[in-house]
Amino acid sequence: MSDELNRVSLTIPQDLLEDLDKVLKDQDYSSRSEAVRDALRDFISEYRWRKKLKGKQRGVIVLVYNHDVRGLTDELLDIQHESRGLITSVQHLHVGEDECLEAMIVKGSGEKIRELVNNLKTLRGIKQVKLATVG
Repeated sequence: MSDELNRVSLTIPQDLLEDLDKVLKDQDYSSRSEAVRDALRDFISEYRWRKKLKGKQRGVIVLVYNHDVRGLTDELLDIQHESRGLITSVQHLHVGEDECLEAMIVKGSGEKIRELVNNLKTLRGIKQVKLATVG
């Protein structure tokens, strides 16, 4: 990794910026840039790990989403029905005024699980998607 730093500009929602500033204080980061660099390293590391998923896998996909986004709930149900062979169970929780959390238990090929995760990440209204596998 190069020590040379490049300046980039980000546009993020106010509430996300406020959350970042809270993390800065709590974790003793010296700057927003330092925290964003750490977050990007984690993001890239997770992407590389997920890209290598192969063979038979078991795990859970956890997603948080805004259920008020028009059409999202129907789209998630369609995906779950289309992925019946991959998704074995779904637990749905209401975690806030407009937020839901779903835990999807998955079993199947790593490639198919990766494809499902990537599809979920692209949906409008999805706030977070995490995958944990146990091989």
